[in-house]
Amino acid sequence: MFSLRKVCVYTEDSIQTHFGSGVKSSSPAAAPHDAQLTALLPLDPFSHETFSNGIRDFTMRVIGSLDSMHSVLFEFFTGTHQRLPVLSKLRFYNHLPSLPTSPRPDFATLCLCILLIQQMPPDGGISNVRSPLYVSVKSLINLLEMAGDLSLDFVHCRILITFYEMGHGLHKAAYLSIAACARISRALGLHRKRWRDIATNSDRLTLEEEKRTWWAIHNMDRYLSLCNGDPLLVTDDAERTDPLPIEDLLWSEGSFLDDLNDAIDTPPSLDTPFTITLGQMARECQMSYIAGRVVRHVFSPTTDPDFNTEEAVQLERTLKSYLPLLAEEELKIGKYCGAFGMCNRSVAFPSCNLHIYARRSNSCSALFMLYESKLNQADENAVDERFRLLQLIEDVSLRAIAFAEASYGDRAENYPREIHSPYLPYSLFQSAVVQYRLWKHSNDVTFKQRFDTIKSILSEFTKRWMDACGSSELPRVRNIG
Repeated sequence: MFSLRKVCVYTEDSIQTHFGSGVKSSSPAAAPHDAQLTALLPLDPFSHETFSNGIRDFTMRVIGSLDSMHSVLFEFFTGTHQRLPVLSKLRFYNHLPSLPTSPRPDFATLCLCILLIQQMPPDGGISNVRSPLYVSVKSLINLLEMAGDLSLDFVHCRILITFYEMGHGLHKAAYLSIAACARISRALGLHRKRWRDIATNSDRLTLEEEKRTWWAIHNMDRYLSLCNGDPLLVTDDAERTDPLPIEDLLWSEGSFLDDLNDAIDTPPSLDTPFTITLGQMARECQMSYIAGRVVRHVFSPTTDPDFNTEEAVQLERTLKSYLPLLAEEELKIGKYCGAFGMCNRSVAFPSCNLHIYARRSNSCSALFMLYESKLNQADENAVDERFRLLQLIEDVSLRAIAFAEASYGDRAENYPREIHSPYLPYSLFQSAVVQYRLWKHSNDVTFKQRFDTIKSILSEFTKRWMDACGSSELPRVRNIG
């Protein structure tokens, strides 16, 4: 876009932004026009002053005004940020006054990334999420990389883009973006985990933000590996004593650093017992760590069959211990749906001769994936074992449906679409397909009713994330019955 020094021409931007606080979608920040997006002139990333001024001018043309950005930020920090609580609100707002005059290029781009991730898809195809703003932001990120302008804000740009791509079903793009996140973080030294040992004079706010940044990449990396069935992770496995993020509400709402110091000094660790209540992101870290173990177990097993068998039993036991806990905590405090999705997601549909279930090649849940692996290894003549595994898959499906119905069925006021987690829909989709196949196999109307329930809940998720429609498969299922 920029290297040819030509102005790009875009088709109409079909993404819409929905604000719950009454800000209309006609505001400049809510719906950037094509004229604003095509106004970005060729930029030379090696001319610092020209480059910085060009990005500032472009950003303000798209956003409109500082007041408009404040409206976007209010929606972001009360909505999407609840599902990806990585940015320091304190630090961000300290830098915000510089936006109209002299922002750093990475901070200005981060503002555009926040604007982008607040946009929601209308009815239409998956291509609609590749809006002109998405193309422009990706191009700016590439220019920042060329300029070598690496920073924590730049990593956050990459994280938000990956989250956007993951949530809207752009899996190939997300697969590449998560690798870039990991490499840039390593270039900044985040993999050294400076937050493990906090000295008395440490900048605690920055260390907590770095910790949350690294964990966010770790979690998305393992989730995308579940989706792709790929054991090659781009982040190292965490150590059991690694500190987890502090309580998310405190992180998001703390008005002063003094509010956070004690919590940052005494965080939970990865090996915190599952019976102890943790923050949403901390619990997602625990579940993503286990999901990564499942991915490696299934797609990159050791050469020792006895060890593999023992590990499968251990992983199954751990996941089944977490599943009811996550569901119970979600109903009480409403924050574990992402962790539940990763736990439930680790069970894939079996590709067996009974043809009761359907398998999606790019969508596997930890327990589903584990049971499928066992099913594929079971002897064809082991009828009892195969039936047991199929029954376990049905049980997991029922648990997911009960969770979704209790959490989302009649609690719309507690779950506005802005805070829907992109981690959850695939496991719900899988459960819907299980029930659909059981209905077709048995003609039992109970399975049809369950299928309709989960389909209805998924339709609400599609108002926030395109990936909730199961990429190319949900429209086919959605039109059944």
